[in-house]
Amino acid sequence: MNLAPRYWLSAILLAVLALLPWPASAGMTPEEVKAFEGYKAKAEKGDADAQIYIGICYDIGSGVAKDQVQAVKWYRKAADQGDPEAQYQLGNCYAIGKGVAKDEVEAVKWYRKAADQGDPEAQYSLGACYANGEGVAKDEVEAYAYINLVGITNEEARKNLAILEKGMSLDVRLRGQQRTKELQKEIEAKTAAKKAGK
Repeated sequence: MNLAPRYWLSAILLAVLALLPWPASAGMTPEEVKAFEGYKAKAEKGDADAQIYIGICYDIGSGVAKDQVQAVKWYRKAADQGDPEAQYQLGNCYAIGKGVAKDEVEAVKWYRKAADQGDPEAQYSLGACYANGEGVAKDEVEAYAYINLVGITNEEARKNLAILEKGMSLDVRLRGQQRTKELQKEIEAKTAAKKAGK
């Protein structure tokens, strides 16, 4: 029996199948794939919300094959437009080395951009960076201030702040509380200036 013709037929069939779009979305619902494609068209036109959505899709593999490098690419596009959610997500990518080389200093940079716009997740992450000395010099006052800022509206942050307080002196806590008030004013001023500039 001559196997050569079957081998070539199989090779041609596999090559044709590789060119079809369906393998990238294998295991995805048609709705996920359709949503991804619709948002990608908007993202390619510069829509920051769509760019974040596409980044998340690549990040978790929804509607498209999981690809951390592509996730970072789309987060960066929206982050460069000043979107705080994208800046926070990009900070996370740098913090753990997901889709990019791990770089704690770069993570802090992106967390700070989002935190300055009032993003509570970024504020909490920035506080944790200060508490642990990751990407910035360890600073209990700044750590306290950022986590306390989030704790105003977040029960989990308040619980973590209570844990953090146990290892702090009264002086550090008082300075942290004062710094929280300053941060609040700084963020409110930046937010107001941004809105006035639009």
